[in-house]
Amino acid sequence: MRKKFFGCLMVLLFATVAFAEWKVDFKEKYTKDGIDQAVVDAMKEGALPVEIVETGLQLEGLNPQNLVKALYCAGANGQDITGAAQKYNISEIIVAAGYKKAIEECGKQVADSQAYTPVATGGRTSFGGAPTPAAGGAFASPNTF
Repeated sequence: MRKKFFGCLMVLLFATVAFAEWKVDFKEKYTKDGIDQAVVDAMKEGALPVEIVETGLQLEGLNPQNLVKALYCAGANGQDITGAAQKYNISEIIVAAGYKKAIEECGKQVADSQAYTPVATGGRTSFGGAPTPAAGGAFASPNTF
């Protein structure tokens, strides 16, 4: 029983060390090849966008907008990127600018082309008008047959 436990512990230890190695490589890649290549390589090694954002924000001189752009260009999911940005207090303006820059520079490589489609919240606006269905109003006549 002890041999099995020790074996499992060793596998877990080596897997953790190998997985955490991308963080060391990330900084070296950023310094040598730039943020775009560093993000691509980190994602190939299995790093999640939230981990990349956390590590990237610790790099001196890195603009968060360029980090967001690199994530989109590397094919990260838009929801994962916005979730990571919210967790680390990157403003929506910076995320939107990074997305726009990714579209301009990477075009079709960007995985989530609908990342910044505004979501209609419904309800009345300050301009008045009829309520929307999201606010509980209905557009159909109450006399439906």
